This record gives sequence, structure tokens and C-alpha cells, in this order.
Amino acid sequence: MTGSGLVRTLVAYRQILLQTTANEVRFRYAGSLLGAFWLALAPLLLMAIYAGVYLVVFRVRPPDMSAEHYVLYVLSGLIPFMGFSEALSAGSSSLTLNRAILLNTVFPAELVPLRAVLSSQAPTAVGILVAALIGVALGLGSPALLAIPLIWLALVMFVSGIVWILSLASLLARDVSQLLVFLNMALLVICPIGYTEAMVPSVLRPLVYLNPLSHYIDAFHDVIVFARWPSFGAWAVMLLCGAASLGLGFRVFQRAKRMFFDYA
Repeated sequence: MTGSGLVRTLVAYRQILLQTTANEVRFRYAGSLLGAFWLALAPLLLMAIYAGVYLVVFRVRPPDMSAEHYVLYVLSGLIPFMGFSEALSAGSSSLTLNRAILLNTVFPAELVPLRAVLSSQAPTAVGILVAALIGVALGLGSPALLAIPLIWLALVMFVSGIVWILSLASLLARDVSQLLVFLNMALLVICPIGYTEAMVPSVLRPLVYLNPLSHYIDAFHDVIVFARWPSFGAWAVMLLCGAASLGLGFRVFQRAKRMFFDYA
């Protein structure tokens, strides 16, 4: 029933969800001098910064990668991580920032966190496209790039389920947003963004891959940098985590929302 309820909600309110999501994206860049150009500029700036930090300051580079390939490796892992981090922060505070529409019958409360997640993915979409184009320019283009939309969809499903639960928790405890700052910092270190599996001591590798987010990041590395399809095991983890998180998050939200709305 949970899955069918989610599908019915998305189908019934698809137009207003898409329209309000587009409005949020436009509002984010309204008034800035460069406007939507920031969508393309941001990943390029990230690439320049991290290239300088890793290659010049820390002098880190896997022995089997050229400098250009390593920069692309970092970029193709960092962009989806930033998309996850932004979705987690924006979605978790979405109910707190939209108290007026929590009991609105025109726009269901279930869609408020989901709208925040979707609108936060605009820079990620452009960034992934930029990374893929750089990979093609470096001669790394392959049919495996066709897997990008499915990997990204599984990641969005994964973070959406988490956000539905955290958005309710934020109504009760304002400390959630502060805890997320430290969580994102920890994940930035734990996730294999700037290092490969071979660079991790064998005793610590299980700890890295107990984190589901690591599998999504490695999948982007596979298709963009290594021109190969993710393994069957990686697909299983990504799709199962995405579906389980989405279903559980939606179920918890529907069952607990009215109790938590008393704290709004």
C-alpha cells in the first residue's frame, strides 16, 4: 500500500510538483548577476579548487592515473556528494520553513520535502553533465555513460526517504540541522571521493563500504572515469537502498506527520 500510495500522490500532484520545483530553482538564482549560469560555473570552480588542493598542496594522485584523470575522478565523486548533501540539508528543513502549508489540501505535505530534494538537484544535473563531457573529451566516453540517469535516480530515491524522516524530526528538534553539518563533514571524509579503493588499508575497506553513499559515488566513478558499468553487486546495493529508503521514509511520514505537525 505504501508504494501504491506514493505513486498515486506523485501522479495526482505531478503538475503542481513540477511547477513549484521549477519556481524554487528560478528563485534560487533570482537577483544574482550571473543567474542560472552558476549551474555550469559551480562545478568548474569546484574542479579548479580541488585540482589545486589535491595535486598542488597535498600532492595526492593514484599511480595509475594521470593528473587530468585524477581531477575528473574527484569531480565525478564530489558532484553527486554535494547533491546528496544539499538535498539532505534543504529537505530536512523544508517543513520548518513551510509551516503555512503543512495542512494544505492543495499541496500535500508529503511533497514539500520531495520538492526541496528535487530543486536542489539542478546544480548536480549540470555538474554531472559537465563531468561526463570532460570525460568524453579525455577519451573516456563509453556506453556506460547511459547508466548515469539510473544511478542518479537511485541516489535521489535514497536521500528522499531519509529526508522525509528528518524533516519531521526537525519540527520536534531544531538540533537536526546542526547535526547534519557534522554528518556531512564526516561523510566527505569517509566517502571515496578523493581516494580509490586501492589507497584504503584493507582492514578499513569494509568500514568505507558499509556507508551506502560510497556505492553511489563509486558507480559515478565507474561510468565517467573508468568507462565501465557498475558491478551487479553495486547495482543491487544502490537500487535496494534507494527503494527501501523511499518506501520506509514515505510510510513513516504518512503515519507520523499529524503528530509531529503539532510542534510546527
